[in-house]
Parts: sequence; C-alpha cells; structure tokens
Amino acid sequence: MQYTEPDNQQKVWYVMRSLYRTELRTQALLQKAGIRSFIPVKETIVTSGGKRKRAKVPSVSNLIFVHSTQKELSPFTGADSRFQYTFRRGGLSNEPLIVPERQMEDFIRVCENAGRPLYFSPGEVNLAKGTRIRIIGGPLNGCEGILLKVSGARAKRLVVSIQDTLSVAAEVSPDLIEVI
Repeated sequence: MQYTEPDNQQKVWYVMRSLYRTELRTQALLQKAGIRSFIPVKETIVTSGGKRKRAKVPSVSNLIFVHSTQKELSPFTGADSRFQYTFRRGGLSNEPLIVPERQMEDFIRVCENAGRPLYFSPGEVNLAKGTRIRIIGGPLNGCEGILLKVSGARAKRLVVSIQDTLSVAAEVSPDLIEVI
C-alpha cells in the first residue's frame, strides 16, 4: 500500500484509534456528523446488572476505520485525545495509514456477510502462501483476496487483509472461486 497525500476534498479510508474502549461512542459521534465509519464487531453474551444478553462488541480493541478528509476529522481529533490517526510503520513521520477504497469495501463486505468471520493480526497469517482469488456469486460477489487454509479450520477461506492492521477470513464455497 503506497502512501499518497490525499486531496483535501477527497474522502479516503483512514485507520484510526479510539482508545480506552470508546470505539462505539466515537462511531456514534461521527455518524451524527454524517461521517461514515466502520468497526469490525462480533456478537457475544455480556452480563449487565445480573442479566445476560447478546451484544455487539468490537472484534479488535481501539480500531475504527473512518471515511473522511483530514479537514473534516480535525475537530474530532482536536477535541478528543483518545481519537487518533494510526501512522504508517517505517514511513516518513506523520503519514496516516490509508486503506484503498476497493480494499476497504471488500473488507467491510466480508466482515458483514460472513457467518462467523475470523480476525487475524498482521503476523498471524502468511499471505504469501495463498492464491489470489475473486468471488463470483453469493453475498461476497466481486470480493478479492487470498485463498488460504487457516489453522484450526477445515475449509479454505478468503482472506482480505489491510496492511499493518488486520485481516479478516471467511469461509467460501469452492464453486464460487475464480483464480486471478
């Protein structure tokens, strides 16, 4: 993923951090301001006030993807020190991590349409071992990624990765796979 200075008017997907479990609150504030954001969530059972109930919680702590411009985000990052850009590793200073539009859309579709997606940190899966594929048909139609055998799972999975951040894997039917 190459860093290119975004046009001030062009919206891009930024990888952001919202510290101290404030991801959902931050997302609500962004949504209220009309800014699109995405947090990978999982459904779990939580106990609140002695009662057990199902709730959606972030799959990865502190992570939020935001589709906006730096100018539009500056009031939020300036007002709340817990809401910060994630910066690119090994690059020049102050280069926010930006996800290409197509890659982010595929990532969101896999997260939302996979029955039980698996999430991996950057070093957990070796994408070099996989085959580049595209899904044809079904809810993930058009998604591109890497076909891998993930440890602990029988079936092969489509893995969509966001460099230096997170990978998501979803089981796919072999008849829907097209090798690129």
